[in-house]
Amino acid sequence: MTILNENKIRAFRDRLYTNDMPEIMRRGGEGLTPVKKYAEDERGYPLVPIKRITRFFLEEMRKAQFVLPDQHIEELYTLFKLLIQDLPAVSFDIGVSISQEDIQEADNRTTIELLTTNIIITYFHLAQSNLENQDDSLLNPDMQSIIKQSTAGRDYKRLVANTLKGLIFSLAQDKPWFEYIEDINDADLICRLAGARLPSMEKTTLGSITSKSRHEITSYNEMFTKLLYTRARTVTSQENKKEYFSSMEKLDAAIYGILKKMDRFLTRAYRLSQILDIPSRSIIGDTFSQLRQNMLWLFFDVWPKALEKEDIPHQTAVSALRHRMNILFSVPHITQFCREFTQNPAFQPPVNDLFQLFFKGLVNKMNRVFMEEDNSSAGLGQVERALFEIRRAIENLALDESRLTDEKKEVKEAYISLLFKTDFKSLEATLNLCDMICEVTHDTDLEIMVSIRAALMEKSFFTLEEYADKKVPPKDAIPEINKRLQAFAVHYRPQREFYRIFFDTYVISKPRPKAPHFTQFFRSNRYFAQAMLMHFADDKAMKDLLPVSYIQKAKKLLADLLEKPRSPA
Repeated sequence: MTILNENKIRAFRDRLYTNDMPEIMRRGGEGLTPVKKYAEDERGYPLVPIKRITRFFLEEMRKAQFVLPDQHIEELYTLFKLLIQDLPAVSFDIGVSISQEDIQEADNRTTIELLTTNIIITYFHLAQSNLENQDDSLLNPDMQSIIKQSTAGRDYKRLVANTLKGLIFSLAQDKPWFEYIEDINDADLICRLAGARLPSMEKTTLGSITSKSRHEITSYNEMFTKLLYTRARTVTSQENKKEYFSSMEKLDAAIYGILKKMDRFLTRAYRLSQILDIPSRSIIGDTFSQLRQNMLWLFFDVWPKALEKEDIPHQTAVSALRHRMNILFSVPHITQFCREFTQNPAFQPPVNDLFQLFFKGLVNKMNRVFMEEDNSSAGLGQVERALFEIRRAIENLALDESRLTDEKKEVKEAYISLLFKTDFKSLEATLNLCDMICEVTHDTDLEIMVSIRAALMEKSFFTLEEYADKKVPPKDAIPEINKRLQAFAVHYRPQREFYRIFFDTYVISKPRPKAPHFTQFFRSNRYFAQAMLMHFADDKAMKDLLPVSYIQKAKKLLADLLEKPRSPA
C-alpha cells in the first residue's frame, strides 16, 4: 500500500518551491516588493531548506500504522523522483548531516529517522552539485547507491551489532508472537539504512514464533468451524421462522466477530512473512487447509463433503452473493487469503460460478431498464450499482482477463441492446456506464466502441423516425432535429465524422428495400423531409459539421423536393 501518493507529494512540492504563492507576490510589481519565502544564494536562487523535506517525509511515515523496510525505501525513491523532476530555479540549504555518535546512542525509531535524514541530505547534496546538469541518476535514483554514499566515511558495525543484540534480547522474551514483528521490522530497516542486511533468523527462534502463531489461528478456526456447522443446521431446519431469523442474526454477528479476529491475525502474518521472506502458510501451519475450506464454504457456497448428502439450500440469488461479498471485502486480509481461489486452478470453479452469477444479474438488469416507463433512471442506477459490485470483485479477487469470455460477450451485447432501447434524453446516462462496462469485461482496447458507434448512428435515425410521426411544421421541427442529432453526435467523436457518415448513410446513399433511409419521409411526412434538408442546407449551422459539398447537395435535394408536386392525400 502506497503511503505517499503522487498527488500528496506534488502538493508538497508546490508549497516547497513557492508555486502556491501568487505570481505578483513572488515577482513583485509597481509599488509592490517581492515576497521572499527563503534566503538566496550568491546567484539569487532561493535556498530551499532540506529540513522541510525531511520533516514532511518523516511526518508522513509516522502517520502510517506500519511501514515495511522495502516500502520505506520505495517511498523515499518516489519522493526524490517527484521533487527533482522539472526542478525550478532553486538551490538547496543542505544543512549538516547527523553524526555517527548521535545515531548510535538513539533508540530504534529515532535511529531510523536519523539515518533517513542523512540519506535525504546525501541525495539533495548530489542534486545541489548537479543543478546545471541533471542526469538520469538523479531522475531515477539508485537507492542502494544513495544509501551507500550516505554511510561513506562512517563505521556502522557497532550500530548494526547493537541493533542485532537488542533484537536477540527481544526474541528471547516470552510474549505474544505478533509483538516480535515491530522489533524485527525496525532491526531490518536499520540494517538496510546503514548499508547492511538482517541475517536469517535461527530456526529454533523462528519455530518458537510460528508455534505461537499457529496456536492462535487454530483456536480461531476451531470456533469458526463450530459456528459454520451451527449455521448450516439452522439453515437446513428453518422450522420456526421467527426463531430462525433471530438465530441467524446472532450467528452472523458471531461469525463476523471471529472473521475480524482472523483478519487481524492475517494482517500480522503477512507482515511477518514479508519481513522474513517466508511463506505465510508456514506461519499459519496445518490449519491452512481447513481455513481455506471454511472460507470457500462461507463466501463461495462450497459446502464440506460431510454435508453433501444432505438437502443443502445453496444460495444462488445475486442478493445473497452481494451480501457474502460485502462481508468478505470488509476484511481485506481475508480477501487477500481468498485470492488464491482465483489463481489456483483447483479452486477456480467456485470463483467462476460467482462471477457468472454476477454477470448474469447484470445482463438481467440491463434487459429490464426500460420495461417500466418513466423509471429508466432507477433502472440505470441499478445497472451502475451492479457494475460497481463486479468491478470491486474483480479488483479484490484479481480475476484474470482471459476468464469468462462468453459471459463478458453477453454483457457487451446487452449493453449495445440497452443503447438501442435508450431514448435520446437518457443517452448520456447510459453512455456514462461505458467505462465500467469496459473495465468489467477487460476490454482494454475498447473494441466495444465499434459497436457503440454503429449503435449511435442507427439509433439516431430511429429517434428521428419517432419524432417524424408527430407531424410538426418544418420551422418547429428543425430545432428538434438538431437537438436529437446533437445528442448522438456529441458522443460519437469527432462530431464532424458523425454528420458525414449520417449524411452518407441515410441521405445521399441509394435507398435499399427495408433499410432505413431519408426518402421514406417523402411518403410518410413530406414536411419532416423538408425540415431535415433545411437543417443540413443551413451554412451557418453546418459549416463545422459537414463538408461544403454535402451542404450544397442538401440544398439541391431541398430545391428538388420543393419543386415536386405533392402527392394527393
